[in-house]
Amino acid sequence: MKALHALFAILAFAGIAITGCTKDVTAPENEQAPAGVTNEIESMKLMASQDAFVQNDELTFEDREIEPMETGTFGKIEAEITPLRFGRFINSVTTTITATIAPGDSLAVAHVQKDIEGIFKIKAINGVGDTVLVEKPFEDRATRNVIFKRIHRDNARFWRNWIPVATSLVDGGTVSNSPSQIDLTKLQMFLPNGDTVTVTDPNSFYLRYRWLRLFDGGRLDIPELRGGDRVILQATLVSASPDTDFVALRLGYGLGNHRRTRMELVSDVDNGDGTFTRVYQKAWFCHFHTGFFHAGVVAVTKETLFDDSAPYAASWWGIPYRVF
Repeated sequence: MKALHALFAILAFAGIAITGCTKDVTAPENEQAPAGVTNEIESMKLMASQDAFVQNDELTFEDREIEPMETGTFGKIEAEITPLRFGRFINSVTTTITATIAPGDSLAVAHVQKDIEGIFKIKAINGVGDTVLVEKPFEDRATRNVIFKRIHRDNARFWRNWIPVATSLVDGGTVSNSPSQIDLTKLQMFLPNGDTVTVTDPNSFYLRYRWLRLFDGGRLDIPELRGGDRVILQATLVSASPDTDFVALRLGYGLGNHRRTRMELVSDVDNGDGTFTRVYQKAWFCHFHTGFFHAGVVAVTKETLFDDSAPYAASWWGIPYRVF
């Protein structure tokens, strides 16, 4: 609720105005509302569930197979297992969407929550040299907000009255995880045109769907890339572990087209209170698949991968981008 109140305050301050509204009271007999949709709120919830970015986020962070570690060296402690490959596999996703209309009746926010259950699988070598498969169940939760703008006031075709015009970042992580274990605190995307997207509060940072040209709020447009563009992504996290965490860049764009690559540690600072602030970075070249995607960062504790008895603990954010 705090995020929604902050959003409404920002939009009110920006003085967003609604234009082009109509007051039609009749609809063609052959045009019907989507199944199960009986009012504007239900219509926005349906559109939010069908939003391309909402549908893509869990795909970005799911594996299709147990992929190579690309570990380099961790060091610092003796591991109970030595991981070779790992993968995050989703068994079920429960999506809950609530929509709230802002004062003024021209803007609304749909809050999307996904409760994700699955198995984290690690192919590893144990202490006696045997190859084993370790399976750790996980419960993750992901949240994001989608902004809608009113474009009509048609009582008959109420499902056409609103359109999504902006989205926040997706903010995900293990339900049982806490900032005292591992917690992403900042993402920066350095774009080829010289712009930088800097995010410290993913659910309250909004990116506009520029191609719609219907919304003047938000802070920046969704990054738009062409195949081959070079992009740099930098992630900052706070961890309670003295051992280096595993942080990966995830790019998901359809079945059979997943990419996961380890990010490089560029800074490690002891905060003096039992926590460590670490900065990771990775440059990547945009794929040539057009559409709507996420540049996702997932951070897991070393114990998640190297200790067969430690629970899975992760924090993950995703910056939406469009390839055209």
